[in-house]
Parts: sequence; C-alpha cells; structure tokens
Amino acid sequence: MKLSLASVFLWLTAALSQQVPACPRELAETDDCADVINANACYNQFRFRNNQTLSCIGGTDNDDRARKACKCCGCVGAQMCNWVTQQRFQC
Repeated sequence: MKLSLASVFLWLTAALSQQVPACPRELAETDDCADVINANACYNQFRFRNNQTLSCIGGTDNDDRARKACKCCGCVGAQMCNWVTQQRFQC
C-alpha cells in the first residue's frame, strides 16, 4: 500500500500541532505552578475527570484554580493541557 504525499503531510501536520506549551524554569518555580505541579497524585486518582481534577489544584476558588491550570498546564504535560481545553476555561 502506497501512502500519498498528501496523507503523509496531513499526518505530520497533526502530529506537530499537538505540542504542549513550554514550561520554562522561571514559570515552574512560581507558587501558581507549584499548586498545579504538586497535585500530580490527585490527578492520577481522578484521571482528569470533570471538575474533580480542578479541585486538586490549590487556590482560593474555582476561577483561581482554572487560571493556574491555564497558566501552568505545560508544566504537567499534554494530558493536563488537553483537559484544560476540554473544560473550556477562559485562558
């Protein structure tokens, strides 16, 4: 079976477009990102389901937690960023 050049191009485009935002050291060391990064065990428990995941993040209220999740999702990884996108937070 031969793959067309267009098929290869579409696959490559899709693969490259799923990049996780960068998490430079300066961002990772902030208190906001610490609240997001330190909740990894909680994320594993809830498997990124609905607002249970948001409750894992330290913050004063859900708006504060959502802001931190948007800002620091790249410090956790692609699954976190995908969850943030699915939740439709105002990032």
